[in-house]
Amino acid sequence: MQKIKKINNFNLTDKKVLVRLDLNIPFENNKVLDDTRIKASIPTLNEIIKRKGMPIVISHFGRPNGKIDKNFSLIKVKKSLSKHAQKKVIFCNDCIGPKVKETIEKYKFGQIILLENLRFHHGEKKNDVKFAKKLAKNCDVYINDAFSASHRKHASIDKIAKLLPSGIGKNMEKEIFNLNKLLKKPKKPITAVIGGAKMGNKINLINNLIKKCNYLIIGGGVANTFLKSNKINIGNSIYEETQLKNVAKIEKNAKKNNCKIIYPIDVTISNKNNINILDLKNNHQIFDLGKNTMQLIFNIVDISKTIIWSGPLGFFEKKPFDKGTNKLASYINSKKKIISVAGGGDTISALKKNKKFNNFSYLSTGGGAFLSWLEDYSLVGIDVLKN
Repeated sequence: MQKIKKINNFNLTDKKVLVRLDLNIPFENNKVLDDTRIKASIPTLNEIIKRKGMPIVISHFGRPNGKIDKNFSLIKVKKSLSKHAQKKVIFCNDCIGPKVKETIEKYKFGQIILLENLRFHHGEKKNDVKFAKKLAKNCDVYINDAFSASHRKHASIDKIAKLLPSGIGKNMEKEIFNLNKLLKKPKKPITAVIGGAKMGNKINLINNLIKKCNYLIIGGGVANTFLKSNKINIGNSIYEETQLKNVAKIEKNAKKNNCKIIYPIDVTISNKNNINILDLKNNHQIFDLGKNTMQLIFNIVDISKTIIWSGPLGFFEKKPFDKGTNKLASYINSKKKIISVAGGGDTISALKKNKKFNNFSYLSTGGGAFLSWLEDYSLVGIDVLKN
């Protein structure tokens, strides 16, 4: 097994460098809502230019399902990328084929080229080697700086790395270093906070965390599924019927590993705060955690030495149902001696929106990738570069 190469291991002079970024960022009314991932990519782009290479950026954006869809064009990202890079960004309306070659030949080194959405082609998600070869055709070096997309076995993450001299960018390097440093041998007691709307993609993670953690705090729609499984009336609240059987297995696994699961004991519904969980009616909808549940969580934070957090505790996008998430962020932020790591797009958006992250040990740009990394401390996109 080889050591993963970094940018400074390559001679990039006059080299065309294919850079995989994750520019799948949230938009509203054609405005960028969170530019965290764009900002994180700038050191890599600057380093390539400094070393006299040409960065040719590739990324996915949304789910166009292998078809050209203007709603998912990366031209939307061009302005923000240019602003943060403080350089002109040239856009090419395809990511493979003659248009890419023409664009590269037309412009000079020192400029940034942004190619169109990878997912306009079926070959990307299929991890198709033919598609990967077309991506690699015009380039000399491949740099993966998309930690947040590196849990996916897609052509621009996996197959491409086998076709060109390959390495990692500055943000990927930062992610791997910090997550290894803080979470590979975490200080105990360890508390994991798992929220968000769905638990389907978090089953493996939850089962894995149970083996490592002393406490598992459940919030958001995930908590509703746990409550429903325990025969508690959740009214019209969202939950996942297909996951009810998994809850019983998780609870059994937690008991076996001496991990205590913390459920909501009171909640916030549409028109009232602090409803006891046993007093919920059929017409109620849970939107956030209640005051007593938050105090219970604070008590656990007080005795914890490591906090791992992924997913908001309630319907944080709409006030006042962001209170639980905000209060927990503020409380963790006030504890300077706790190792605190948060990951996931919604979690980071919630923290940055309210500026409650000054004292967090680390904020990961990854959502699904952060969760996947926690399972076995590696990702598809990292493993392929090791081999």
